[in-house]
This record gives sequence, structure tokens and C-alpha cells, in this order.
Amino acid sequence: MPRPFSVQEIDPRTYNPNIYYSALDAEQQRRSQNAMKRKKNSNKITSSRNAKRINYSLADLEARLYTAQNKENSNEDKSSAEKTNKFSETELIQSKRRFMELDTENIKDIGDVPTLLSSVSGIPRDRIDSVTTAITNAGDQTNNSVSAGRGSSNNRFEINSSVFMSYRSTKPPKSKDQAKKKSSTNRQLILRKVLTSKRKLHTYLDTLDHVNRSIILHNVYNKKYFKVLPLITICSICGGYDSLSNCVACGDKICSVSCYRTHNETRCTGR
Repeated sequence: MPRPFSVQEIDPRTYNPNIYYSALDAEQQRRSQNAMKRKKNSNKITSSRNAKRINYSLADLEARLYTAQNKENSNEDKSSAEKTNKFSETELIQSKRRFMELDTENIKDIGDVPTLLSSVSGIPRDRIDSVTTAITNAGDQTNNSVSAGRGSSNNRFEINSSVFMSYRSTKPPKSKDQAKKKSSTNRQLILRKVLTSKRKLHTYLDTLDHVNRSIILHNVYNKKYFKVLPLITICSICGGYDSLSNCVACGDKICSVSCYRTHNETRCTGR
């Protein structure tokens, strides 16, 4: 049989509609059960005045909620402030610039990082340049230091000129005439390649259509060469004028087998 609920008389003078006594509180029930176990022979029920008061006022509940949130926010602000105080302003600027440089996709845009950081954070550009350095500059400094160390290590051991080697080279020394001849031949080969790679005016005029050719002729002041040019019979591929022959399909002039093959692959209109 369940235990009967406790009832309390309401005084209209001190009555508060938001606060009332509850006999359904779990803690109160536990306490009442323990008391009943201690008092087996008595049928007394614990007084309802010892019951817990429950406040159902909406204003009080909201006030408690907001005060708890304000305390949590203040604690978070304190923790964030403590974290920021661990690092100096110079270290924060360096870390921000480093992060923005690593986040840049194009390496050519790294030079614009200080300007962007200045516009975002409000820190002057001169202070950012004086405090921090770019990734490329840092890499150049490390490379220079490494190369300087290597150079010093390479130049550390010097052989005295009075010490002679214990072996002789079997390769004969190069004379100055051979060196000059080799350089001259290389120069001649390069010059020959450059001259052969140049296209003459005949080939350009052959490839032009009627509209472009008329535009060029109207913009040229001395037209004597263009008047004589149609009288000269040349190869349609290389511009040569020796041993010419006609193409059977289109009638263009060809001077050699290689020009004939090129003509068939690229310019022949009759095929």
C-alpha cells in the first residue's frame, strides 16, 4: 500500500503562487522512508513543513540561468586571455604572417602578405616588415649560410705549391690553336643554323590569303619589289629557284623531293 501524501494548509496572507511544498520530491521520500524504518511502532508521518520548497517563478529561473552563463563566459574569457598573455605581440605577428604565407597558393603572391595582414589586423606595414621576414628571405639566408659554410670547408685545406704530384697525366695538353679552331667551328655551325632557320619573304607571301595580302600591299610605300616579285618563279615551300617542277594536282612549283613531300602533306589543294 503506497504511503499517503502530506498535505499543508495554505495561509492566504503569506501565500506565494510561485512557491509551494511538494511531497513528491525524491529526496524527501527517501528521508521519510528512513524515518519510518527507525520508528516501526509509530504511525506518525513526517511533517510536510520539512519538505523542500520548489520555486516555479519564471523570472527567478531566468535570472539563475543567465547568471550561470555569465560566469561561464567570464571563465572562458579569462582562460583565453591567459593563453594570449603567454605570447608576445611580436610572436603573434610572426605566427600570423607565417600562417598566411603557408596558406597562399601562388608563391608570387607572398609579397602581398604583409599588406593583407596590415589591412586585416590594423598593424602598420612598417612594423610587420621590421618584426618579421618572408619565407623566401629566410630560405635565402639559410642557403647562403650553408653555402658559406661549404665554401669555408672547401677552402680550409690548401696544398702548398712546392709539393709535386706523384703521378703524371697521360692526356696531352690542349694547344691554343685547337681551342680557337673548336670555338670557330661551333660559331660557324650556330650561324649556319640561324641563317637556315630564317624564312624569306616569298614563303610568307605564298601563305597569305587575298585579304591579308591586299592589306600589306596597301600599307607598303615602295611597291617596286612587289611588282617584280610575281615575275620571279620560286619554290612554293623553300623559296628556291633551281630545278623547279610543277605539282600535277594543283600546279605549284616544287624544287626537291623533300619539298614535294611537305607540299603534299600541308599545302596541296588538289588532293
